[in-house]
Amino acid sequence: MKKVILYLKNHRTSIKKWSKRLVLLGLIIFTGWYINCLPEKLFHDSTSTVLLDRNGVLLGAKIASDGQWRFSAAQNIPQKFETCLIEFEDRTFYQHHGISINGIGRAIVQNFKNKRVVSGGSTLTMQLARIMRKNPPRTFREKILEMILATRMEIRFSKKQILADYASHAPFGNNVVGLEAASWRYYGRSSNSLSWAESATLAVLPNAPGLIYPGKNHQRLLEKRNRLLKRLFDTKKIDATTYQLSLSEPLPDKPLKLPQSAPHLLERLIKEGYAGKTIKSTIDNNLQLKAMQQLQAHSDLLQENKIYNGAILITSVKTGEVLAYVGNTKTQDVENSSDVDCIVAPRSTGSILKPFLYAKSLEDGIITPTMLLPDIPTQFGSFSPKNFSQQFDGAVPANKALSRSLNIPMVRLLNDYGLEKFYRDLKNYGLTTLNKPAAHYGLSLILGGAEAKLYDLNRAYMQMAQELRYGETQELAFVNDAATIAKNKQVPAAGLIHQKTNSAAIYSTFEAMVEVNRPDEDGNWKAFASAQKIAWKTGTSFGFRDAWAIGITPDYVVAVWVGNADGEGRPGLTGIKAAAPLLFDLFSQLPKSTAWFRAPRNEQCRVCICRESGQRASKLCEKTDTVWMPKTCLNTTACPYHQMVHLSKDGKYRVDSDCESVYNMKNTDWFILPPLIEKYYKVNHPNYKPLPDFRPDCLAKIADKAFAVLYPKQNSKIYVPIEIDGKPGRTVFEATHRNINTKIYWHLDDEYIGETKEIHQIALNPAPGKHKLMLIDENGISTTIKFEVMGREN
Repeated sequence: MKKVILYLKNHRTSIKKWSKRLVLLGLIIFTGWYINCLPEKLFHDSTSTVLLDRNGVLLGAKIASDGQWRFSAAQNIPQKFETCLIEFEDRTFYQHHGISINGIGRAIVQNFKNKRVVSGGSTLTMQLARIMRKNPPRTFREKILEMILATRMEIRFSKKQILADYASHAPFGNNVVGLEAASWRYYGRSSNSLSWAESATLAVLPNAPGLIYPGKNHQRLLEKRNRLLKRLFDTKKIDATTYQLSLSEPLPDKPLKLPQSAPHLLERLIKEGYAGKTIKSTIDNNLQLKAMQQLQAHSDLLQENKIYNGAILITSVKTGEVLAYVGNTKTQDVENSSDVDCIVAPRSTGSILKPFLYAKSLEDGIITPTMLLPDIPTQFGSFSPKNFSQQFDGAVPANKALSRSLNIPMVRLLNDYGLEKFYRDLKNYGLTTLNKPAAHYGLSLILGGAEAKLYDLNRAYMQMAQELRYGETQELAFVNDAATIAKNKQVPAAGLIHQKTNSAAIYSTFEAMVEVNRPDEDGNWKAFASAQKIAWKTGTSFGFRDAWAIGITPDYVVAVWVGNADGEGRPGLTGIKAAAPLLFDLFSQLPKSTAWFRAPRNEQCRVCICRESGQRASKLCEKTDTVWMPKTCLNTTACPYHQMVHLSKDGKYRVDSDCESVYNMKNTDWFILPPLIEKYYKVNHPNYKPLPDFRPDCLAKIADKAFAVLYPKQNSKIYVPIEIDGKPGRTVFEATHRNINTKIYWHLDDEYIGETKEIHQIALNPAPGKHKLMLIDENGISTTIKFEVMGREN
């Protein structure tokens, strides 16, 4: 018996000992679970992509992948909404630690009186725990779990963070989640701008989001809001005036559409990895809206000519920030491709690249700003460039050739500068669409033979302005965060090489682009009103498919494209007519620059320039001007057009020593242009004095000695061969000149066909019949050969 009693006593002791151990173990397990009961991140829901302007104004948003309007979690909430929410949901929020004993007791009493569940007694922290767990069925077990999780949240997070998380993830009716999404969907503005009545309305929505929200159970929602307002008034949270005004405010009828002020930028950011994020951009909402309105107003007029699309990009020279990004016109017609982001769509450049060639030619010491460039019939193989007016000026100052956008002088300049070199320059300027070799584009590169993006062009011109004004460049930026800004200051865009251009060359280029009175594409002069100095350039692609206009001031770069996204050309779709008016209207919306670019005197020098040729003055130039120019202009050749000529004693004829004694010659300086240039130049310059003719007895001797036609001979009959493939071949015509460096200008049947230098050969395919071949050298000496082409030779 004693043994039994002893056994039972030891057994009870053992049970107590093990019970304590089990309790301790349970406490340890519970403590471990309690410490880790909350996930590292409370919510993993997809969020809407939200685009804000530089001041936090909503530009647009795209719904989350689960079909909910849910903005990214906020770090804090407006004071008005906080006051309303706490007063409605949890008046002791700042006093409890996740569980309100008074609240639970009050809920038990209310539920007992109503014989049904009318209150859960949940604090805001408990509600946050429930939302985190995706609103499981309401059971006693779930309530206990919510209490435990709530106390853990109170330890881990501050009260402000708990409020912010609740406001960011609470349901607000329909498919709206979170305060900020609700504020924009129901009131069309940020939660920071809500009135007391609006804040109270939103504060009561999470209580029964499936039953009451704007557009559903309107009267019940109004009553709940007004009861909350009464409570705020009774507790002196608002005064009597505010209370009465708040009661008079109407409820929203239904959810509003969110702003869509920059839809193309929003889509671009989503593609670049910003999906589901709230992005603060560099866009200025006011300027964005003005740009959209201006584009739409011009588009409404252009649509009469079946021109439906356009794009605008406005950037800050100082910061490189994109201030307005309008990717296309706004239309409901799907056929007009308004969804296409024309800012990044490759389009034919037209003449918009000419300022880059002008600047690089100045930098290379090939031209001076005023140097005459030939504007004459020109042929490079099968390529024969033409001016838009189909006319020739003979010779034009380089700066006027740029401002008037003449094609022939620029093609000839590109040939002199070097196609391959300019191709590399354009790639270094940031043109990302040059994906074929330079030879593929040929000399037509300067006339629209390549494609470019409006984005790339704006960046290139902006960086030229930055180099001139600040001596350094930045990348374009449309995301307003410190990391992006720092990155853009340090390195260019991926794959691009920073292009340093001589500041003096840039300054001269912008000066040439300032002219606001320019001929339009019909040859008529057109004036654009501007309250400020603007360097600008237009471009028109072949077939009237693209119209460009880009303007630069020390503060802004405005780039405009107008056309049809499907590439359809239209008469009148030109840079001057379709894009330039919009450009100047946009500049009228921008603050006026207080000063122009400062001349970079450290990279300039005063150069003595021939007033007639625009080149460095030679000792034969009588009229000269001393002007500031890039130092590189000192590398240009001196004026070759002023030459010493020998005249007869009466000054009527030219002579030389073969036909006149030197004692009877009259020597004088004369401005002499090559014959082909002179032919067109003198039409537009009535003061131009052509050289006197050679005296008849001198002309024959000089012509015989100057040059000769080797093939064909005078009055000969020739054959043009047929190639192996059956197509007509070509016959090589050949001449020789006494001076190997002299240019010879060839004309067949009074039509200019080309020029040669050093090797005077040209392949022709004249039709059967009689022809006249005339050759003229730089000195105006000419010779004419008549020949006949017989039937085709096999």
